[in-house]
Amino acid sequence: MKGNVLRLRGLRPKSRWTDKDHVMLQACFQLLVDFIEQEKPQAIIDYRHDRRHRMQWCELQALYRYWKVERPRMQREVDRALSQWSAKYRYRLEPNPDGQSSRMVVLSQDKAAGRRHWRLERRFEKQEDEMLRRLIAIRRHLWC
Repeated sequence: MKGNVLRLRGLRPKSRWTDKDHVMLQACFQLLVDFIEQEKPQAIIDYRHDRRHRMQWCELQALYRYWKVERPRMQREVDRALSQWSAKYRYRLEPNPDGQSSRMVVLSQDKAAGRRHWRLERRFEKQEDEMLRRLIAIRRHLWC
């Protein structure tokens, strides 16, 4: 982060719209990544000093590892499940009787793949929420 400009590396640069909950998540974790990678707190603060400092460092590392390693792996798993479900999902649009709109009629789908995707996506979102809560809980330790 240079000055007060935060570059959100996890967002597509040319996308026209991103939901604010996603922006918030990306921004908070980008602050953590910048803190670990640019400020290098472990070179300034003795995190071995006492139990409290060791716990702070362990939590910072766990959150950083989640964002850089675990979350991308989980996202790929969710994306694969979505691809498997959508590969067999077929539908057509039929006009409604009012003639003003149409409705989607499902022709075929893999319900088991749909349930798997839904379960993975819910687990992924719950984990994101939990990790964001943990990050907010240690925000006062993001300084050197």
